[in-house]
Amino acid sequence: MKRNEWVLTLFINCFVLSVIGCARPLNPEYRGLQSVQLNKLGMNESLISANLEFYNPNNFRLQLKHADVDILLNDKRAAHCRIDSTIDIPKLDSFFVPISFNISLGSIFSNALQFILNGKAKVNAEGYVKLKKSAIAFSVPIHYEGYQSLDSLLQQTR
Repeated sequence: MKRNEWVLTLFINCFVLSVIGCARPLNPEYRGLQSVQLNKLGMNESLISANLEFYNPNNFRLQLKHADVDILLNDKRAAHCRIDSTIDIPKLDSFFVPISFNISLGSIFSNALQFILNGKAKVNAEGYVKLKKSAIAFSVPIHYEGYQSLDSLLQQTR
């Protein structure tokens, strides 16, 4: 009887550890936009690059394998960003995701009056990223809404 209790306890402990070990990771936290650069100014489109800063709240490393995100300015689609390279994400630390995208000047000009009057722009990001933990890959939806101060954005582009 003692042996059966020991086996049952061992089985329950193994089951609990496997469930805890397979728990879905917490989503990385968005921290801000860094190093914004206007790489190419065109009549119809301009190429912009920047680094997005995130924090990984998990106590294990992850890898970003793919991202597919629409960027909206004041609720109007301004750009689409796709990342197909692997980015290593350290545990319990900040990390940067380099992005570049073509933005329609029409979307900027249609919002120009609101930008000037408010001094800030509403920025939305909608899409998904594929993360990988060890051999397990999973998709994480992206739903971000925030405001970007135009003063800070202009200072970064200088």
